[in-house]
Amino acid sequence: MTSTVSAPIAVERDARFRIGWIILLAAAALMTLNHAVLTFVLGEPVLFIGFAAFNLYALVVIAIPFRRHERWAWYSTWILPVALAAPGFTDPNIAIFYYAIAAACVVGLLLTRRGFFTA
Repeated sequence: MTSTVSAPIAVERDARFRIGWIILLAAAALMTLNHAVLTFVLGEPVLFIGFAAFNLYALVVIAIPFRRHERWAWYSTWILPVALAAPGFTDPNIAIFYYAIAAACVVGLLLTRRGFFTA
């Protein structure tokens, strides 16, 4: 009898996790692509190569250990929104873009929280 009651809860948790995970995956992938393109377009390739590498690393962590519900991956993924918000503090012209992506990552992390911390 309890399995029928807990099934909708499990589906709801799984849907939240999946939505949050997709948000994080998309943000990391798009920012990797963004910084890879900026490497060739703008005049500071070393800076954008570093950002592209960071975002690629975040993408790999989100795609593999994060999806496996490894807690360290959830904690370490918080670096992504912090690092994405940082350029906004130095350049007001790009602030809204980077803050929006960082906010989406925070939403994604909060949606996935139950998947990591339920018994």
